[in-house]
Amino acid sequence: MKILLIFTLYLISASSEVRGYSGGGVLIKCKYDREYTSNKKYFCKDSRPNCDDLIKTDAKDKWVNIGRFSLIDKPSSAEFWVMIRELTVEDSGMYQCGVDRENRLDKSTKVELKIHEGNTIKIMNYVIFSSVRTDSLQRLFLNMLVP
Repeated sequence: MKILLIFTLYLISASSEVRGYSGGGVLIKCKYDREYTSNKKYFCKDSRPNCDDLIKTDAKDKWVNIGRFSLIDKPSSAEFWVMIRELTVEDSGMYQCGVDRENRLDKSTKVELKIHEGNTIKIMNYVIFSSVRTDSLQRLFLNMLVP
């Protein structure tokens, strides 16, 4: 059985709203200052200081997967990408793209995720339709990210 995955690509550099629909996925681009290329990157739900990390890594240039969440840090362009798959309406809420800074407040950007029910979607930015596996999607996006 083929599964149709719909991914919406969002470019986040300031506080923003991201929309998707149940059953689909989103790919979120998070920018950071070049001085933080070696720091850990994370994506968490809620607001600091009570933000629960959904995924966090210090790995560079490779996808890290935890459940429905994947993250790749691209230090050459001072950005990291977060992929969320199999969205549900319950995923709606506040999130943060963050850079871990030892002994200082973390640098983070708020992202509001709004997930809608149904099989219609308002196209914002780019929508990518695919019936390929997650690792193939990650390779596809990685190829798109290489400068």
